Amino acid sequence: MVTHDYRVLLTADIENYGGRTDAQHRTLQSGLISAIETAADRVQLDHGLWERQVGGDSLTAVLPAEPGPFVTIPLLLDQFLTELDVAIAAHNSRRGDPTWARMRMRLAIHVGPLQLDGAAGWPGQHAVQPARLRDSAPIRAALDTFRDADLALIISREVFRDYVSQGPGRPRPSEFLEVAVAEKKQEYPAYLYVPHFDVHDMEPPESPLPSGDAPSTPPSGSGSIKNRVNKGDIFFAQGNINLTHDPERRKK
Repeated sequence: MVTHDYRVLLTADIENYGGRTDAQHRTLQSGLISAIETAADRVQLDHGLWERQVGGDSLTAVLPAEPGPFVTIPLLLDQFLTELDVAIAAHNSRRGDPTWARMRMRLAIHVGPLQLDGAAGWPGQHAVQPARLRDSAPIRAALDTFRDADLALIISREVFRDYVSQGPGRPRPSEFLEVAVAEKKQEYPAYLYVPHFDVHDMEPPESPLPSGDAPSTPPSGSGSIKNRVNKGDIFFAQGNINLTHDPERRKK
């Protein structure tokens, strides 16, 4: 009989890993694991109990059943995220190292019922979803937009609905931007956050949509940006969000 465990999943990936040298790959791999484990240690999350899959420039972990998502997720989103940002900054300050390379990280968090006894990993859509979010166009666009950011976070609708929106805690719901991820014929509602930056300032691409291919406009007041990917381009549909960087225009 197939059994499911309701677990928290965390997955991280390094931006532009493939564009680095072999020596830098080694340094970045070490930096990725070190930053995540350091952040976990500082908030007393026992990473020794995590079930891991490591893939060079990425790490995916299923966190233990105890103390449970209602304790673990707020801790991840608040204190762990802060400590992870600090740990990445510490890595990025070591410019004197001969194999130094700046590390910028995409992080995704999801929660759901998992099958933990697969022959080659964790079967099922809940295991696939966080990797789709981590590698999606919106979170890549966030790091492209905020070049001074070292870390960007994307969370699933389940995490936002059941934990963030219920509060209290940080980040606040208003600090997230709702996005629609379209990856490999699947669509996932998700929420984007970049520490120290206002994700509502993200600019849509300058290139116009192809004729007759414009996405529908979300309902007024939706406060979201939806995207889809077409031949490598990111297209956004805007609601009534003012995406300008001009503070005077934002007041209108």
